[in-house]
Formats: sequence, C-alpha cells, structure tokens
Amino acid sequence: MKRVWLTSALLGSLFCSVTGWAIDSVERFGADKPVGGEIKSVSKTEVVVFQKVGNKEEKIPANEVISIEWDGEPAAFGLARGAEAARNYQVALEQLTEAADDAKGGDSKMLADINYYMARASAKMALADPAQAEAAITRLKGWLTANRDNFRFYEGQALLAEVALRSKDYVAADTAYTSLSTAPWADTKMLGQIGQARAALAQNNLAEAQKIFDTVAVIDAKTPLEAARKQQAMLGQASCLQSEKKYPEAIKILEQVIEQADADESRILAEAYVRQGDCLNALGQNPKEAIMAYLHVDVIPSLASEVDLHAESLYQLSKLWGAVGQPGRVAEATAKLEQLYPTSEWAKKLAPGT
Repeated sequence: MKRVWLTSALLGSLFCSVTGWAIDSVERFGADKPVGGEIKSVSKTEVVVFQKVGNKEEKIPANEVISIEWDGEPAAFGLARGAEAARNYQVALEQLTEAADDAKGGDSKMLADINYYMARASAKMALADPAQAEAAITRLKGWLTANRDNFRFYEGQALLAEVALRSKDYVAADTAYTSLSTAPWADTKMLGQIGQARAALAQNNLAEAQKIFDTVAVIDAKTPLEAARKQQAMLGQASCLQSEKKYPEAIKILEQVIEQADADESRILAEAYVRQGDCLNALGQNPKEAIMAYLHVDVIPSLASEVDLHAESLYQLSKLWGAVGQPGRVAEATAKLEQLYPTSEWAKKLAPGT
C-alpha cells in the first residue's frame, strides 16, 4: 500500500510542477493514504487542505495529523525526518537547522513545523539524557509561546509535560497536562488525565494515581486514539499494582495491553514489555521469562526507538544474563548501553556503588 502512496505522490508532484499547483501531503492517523492538496490554514484544532480536483476543502483534526510533506520544502527537512525515525537525533537537529535556514522567508507554516521538529528532537534526546532536559524544556516552551494556534500545539504540550515529569519538574508537568483538558478531542483529554496520574504516582500519591487510571481505563473508546489512551491507563494501573508488589495482577493487565495494542503504538508496547520484565524479575521464579520480556524492546526496532525504555531494558538485561550463565551477553548488553546511551541514568547505574 505504501508503494502505491509514493507512486501517486510522485506522479502528483510531476503533474503539479507542470500546472503550477501546490501539493502538500498530510499523513493522517488511521488513514490508508495521505491527503494531498494545498494547505490553506492551520490552527491548534485542524489543518485545512484545499484540493483542486473537486474544488473542495478537507479539514483534518490536528490530533490525527502524523506528519506533513510541504510543497517545496528543503531537502534537508526530509532527511531530518528520516534521521529522527532512525533515532539519530543529533544528525536530525543539524539537518533541521539547515532546513530552517533554507526556509527563511518562505512559508511560515512550514518553518514553524521545522522548528517544532527541532524542539521534538531535543526533547527525545532529553528523555535518554536528563542533563539535556532543561534546554529541551526551554526550546519547547519557546515554540509553544510562539505557536499558540498551531496544529502541533497540544502534541507539544504533551511532550513538554513528559520531559518535565522525567526531570521531576512537577509544576511544569502539571501545567502542561492540564492544558490538554482544553482540547476538543476525548483522546487528548484522556492523555492529560493519564499524565496527571503519572505525576501523582511519581510523587508517591498512589491512591490519587490509581483513582485517575481506573477512571480512564473504563472509558468506552470510540476511536483508535481513544483505545490507545485506555491502554496507557492500563499501563498506569499495572504500575500501581507493581508499586504494591501485586506482581501477578500487574502481569495480567500487561498481557492484555500487549494483546490489544496496535503494532504502531511502539511507546505502549515498549513500556508494557519493560514493566512485564520488571514484574517477572521481581517474582524471581524464572529469569528467562524476564529476559524474554526485556529482549522485545532491544531487538524490535520500533520498540528500541523509545530510547529511555530501550536504555532501561539494556540495563536490566546486563543484570539478568548472568543469572542464566551467559556472561558474554552481559558484556554485550553493557557495551550497547554504554555506547548508545552513555549519559543516561541507566548507564550511570552500571558504575559500582550506584
């Protein structure tokens, strides 16, 4: 199917170069093919695409936009998206800086998107390296202030909250999560609730966290995005049970999440496997089962792209391989963690006495 998209996009691009029509391409969550046309306007709630054929406008809800390939965008922007997908965030930042320079004086909507990608790459680097959190938070706040009516606004708030929560800036995290409640979509509101529950759990307010997770987990999901939020709430329920050392109960919920989650939900699946490994490890009955859970995050590329969870899984593998008589695999996991995530909290835990 994707090959058909590319062929259609290429033909459309060649045709439009002759006619002079602008073609932007919007990849939409849950859609079989992108929406092509000229982006006439964007707001925090939608992207409006004008389609010459049929002389019509299509309004795409902002929460359904995955990415946009802009007509006439700098080549470096496309390269940067590829680098980000491959977890080469530093390379992506360099290419995005080049793209931003090339885009100056052009479409302001495209330039805002390039700048958002820069903020997002910085945030993803910070998730693996807490030392970069302050700079990432500053960049995200700057982008949000300058782009309050951009289709990436709520996505940016969620990302800001995640980085702030990871760096234990609970005030900034709560403010960002609370802002999601103003969104018009149920899935975004659910994400804000889940975030507030995660912040409560991080501050050892188990009762409050459990109450919110339980509330979201029983919502009747009407869209794939809402289903994903339900699964995130279930992960929260499992984390609460894990905190109470109720490992079999937590494992049962995690198995449901793994069974139900869409293959594209890499974050949900990666977290589910890591928490499953934690619970199996805590039970101490069969280290091989815990190893298998953590290995999912190491060997499946989409799951390994969740860099903080990948680093955590490598750390746990470095501790568990020895329990099954595999010292070579201990060295392999340790070396991989130190090479890929040298400044992460998990690499630091490898040092004696930490």
